[in-house]
Amino acid sequence: MLFTRDAHEPIYNSLHDLKSDKTINEWFNLAVYDESTLSQTAKEIESILSKIPQSYHSQSPFHFKHLKPSYKQLSFNDVEDAAWFRQLFHSHKQLDKHYPLAILEFFDFSFLGYILKENPNVSLSRSIFKKSSDDKNSSYYAVVSKFKALLLRHLKNLPSDAEIPRFLEENDKYAKACGLSPLAIPHESQINRFKNQGITTLRLLAIFYFIVTVAITHKIVDSYLAAIDSSILDSHANPFHKTLTGSCKTCPYAETCSHPAEWVSEDVNTSFTVKHGNHYYGHKVHTLVDSVSNLVMRLFVSTSSLNDNPLFIPLLKVIDTIVRFRFKKYAADKGYDNKDNYHFVVNELKAEPVIPHREETKTSPSSELFRIKDQIWHCTKVNMPLIPNGSDKKQNTVMFKCPNGYDSFSCSHASGCLKPGQTHKTFKVQIKDNLRIYGTTTTPKGSFQWKDDFNRRTSIERVFSDNKRVRQVASFLNFNLTAIFTHIVVAFVAHNLTVIFDHFKDVLLL
Repeated sequence: MLFTRDAHEPIYNSLHDLKSDKTINEWFNLAVYDESTLSQTAKEIESILSKIPQSYHSQSPFHFKHLKPSYKQLSFNDVEDAAWFRQLFHSHKQLDKHYPLAILEFFDFSFLGYILKENPNVSLSRSIFKKSSDDKNSSYYAVVSKFKALLLRHLKNLPSDAEIPRFLEENDKYAKACGLSPLAIPHESQINRFKNQGITTLRLLAIFYFIVTVAITHKIVDSYLAAIDSSILDSHANPFHKTLTGSCKTCPYAETCSHPAEWVSEDVNTSFTVKHGNHYYGHKVHTLVDSVSNLVMRLFVSTSSLNDNPLFIPLLKVIDTIVRFRFKKYAADKGYDNKDNYHFVVNELKAEPVIPHREETKTSPSSELFRIKDQIWHCTKVNMPLIPNGSDKKQNTVMFKCPNGYDSFSCSHASGCLKPGQTHKTFKVQIKDNLRIYGTTTTPKGSFQWKDDFNRRTSIERVFSDNKRVRQVASFLNFNLTAIFTHIVVAFVAHNLTVIFDHFKDVLLL
């Protein structure tokens, strides 16, 4: 799932698309979430990843041999750069201080050539290309260089995309690490076009999963416990211009509004939500993190109003389907307390859920009116079976209604039991789910081991906090849905590269 929203609401990629009534209808255009598309999405991503040779997974991802010159013929500058890098990274202190430069220079990004497509109009030297519109020669920047430029913002904690070219112009070593000449830095508009249009959503996810697969292959990911949670990302769109959240045609004020476009939030995919008494306006990112390495294994993006619980099982299915990796335990807060989540972890994944349960539903004040007889709930007044009336998953209860009015039966006690205007009385009966209430036999709820496992869940809180603070994950000024999704995924790619770098940085010490 790439973006989640209520299936009944249309999704637009931008305000421009909303005005032209151009909705996103196909899952592969921006993958409006439908669980039936999960296997199709996985198949598409697997087909992209299958093009990458297996040697990319097994070889050390960080090495000095990845310091390649711009041309086959070594220049004096290339020799000086190699000597400079070897002199710079001579201690752990230097590596830790300059880790963004080390990641951009020494991680093997050549796998991107199998995922991202270069412009077919580019000359063999890949220095110029002709526009299809006016046939003029223009400077060309490789997609690998532009992707590294996007990574640079998150690795160096730059406040906006506009700061990327400025930083590259002032730091020639970073420009060379991105495969760029310090005298030919792409303009901000070229980076934005790549972010908005140049990298498709599925190919971006393929990059994300390749990084995850590398971490799994080198045993950086620990299979003990996964932490699941979500975090709200504030939108910079004006939240007060929110009268219209869809087409102007459906707005009750459309006829009297002289400037309808002004009443539409520029970020048309955001929504309001309330958490701990505070109001938020924006998006939400749902993630699954390895609690030991803090590697982000999977993420979904949704509007902030979407409840966390429905995404628990899809998150786990994605990991199991695409990267085929399972944990021994899955931990989440009580927002994910649902009997289906418990049973999916135990029965489908053969693992243990570590989720605290909410307090049981309070005893119905009219509980003296029904009892069990022959394993069927009966009314104590007339000794007749209660009528099934659905269930309440949130409270984990089954509901019944009294027999009054059913099959033309008129209860003589109706005036005493029913309130004015009521035709029947409804009862809620708590489902005694031992797995949900008491946990597994291996790790029962309330045990020391269960509490220790649940405390490990806080690793995901640290991941959110660190990435908001030093990765700019929540500081996007784009209101185009594709750009927002790209921004969030690239931020977590940068995070995962940092985790892998910490594991392999000793190989760079010479």
